[in-house]
Amino acid sequence: MYQNPGPGNYAHAQGRVFEVEAQIAAAEHGRGNIILEPDGPYRFRRGVLVTLLTIPLAAALAAIFGLASPTAGAATAPFAILIAFSLFARASDRFPVQEHGFGVAAGLGIVTMIIAAAISYPYSLFLTYLYDGGTGGILSSGFARFFATWVDANVVLIIISITIVTVVSVVILLRKARWARSFSVPD
Repeated sequence: MYQNPGPGNYAHAQGRVFEVEAQIAAAEHGRGNIILEPDGPYRFRRGVLVTLLTIPLAAALAAIFGLASPTAGAATAPFAILIAFSLFARASDRFPVQEHGFGVAAGLGIVTMIIAAAISYPYSLFLTYLYDGGTGGILSSGFARFFATWVDANVVLIIISITIVTVVSVVILLRKARWARSFSVPD
C-alpha cells in the first residue's frame, strides 16, 4: 500500500534528518549552506548584454498578445522580469542571480515591463482602428481621436490592468530576491 509522504510520515522525517546531517557536515567544513560551486567563471558583462534581449522579446510578446486585446498585451508585461532573470542567469553562468546581477536583471526587467505595457495599448488599438476602416498612420489625427475616445471610455479597465501587472511584478521580484538570499553564504 502506498504511504502518503506527508509531514507526519517516517520517510519524510528521515529525509529531514539527512538534510540536517548534510548541513552539519557543510558547517564543519566552513560552509554555512549547501551551495554548488559554479562550473565556470562569472561572466557579468555577457549577462548584461544578453539580458538586453529582454526588450525585443517582451515587445514581441506584447505585440503578439496585443492582437487579441490591449489588456492581453499588457498582461504579458510581467514576463519581462522572468525573461530578464533567466537570460542573465544563463549568460553569466550564475544561478540564482545575486548581487549586481540581481540589480541589472531587475532594472532591465522593470524598464522592459513598463515599455511592453505602454506599447501594448496603442499597438492593439491602432490595429483595431485599421480594421474598422481608419486611414492614416499611428500619428494621424484620426487615430488620436479614436485612441482618446477609447481611453476615456475604458479608464477603469486600464487602471485595473496596470495595477494587476504591477502587483504581479512586485511578487515576482520579491520571490526572486528571497530565492537569491536563500542561496547566499553567511560570512
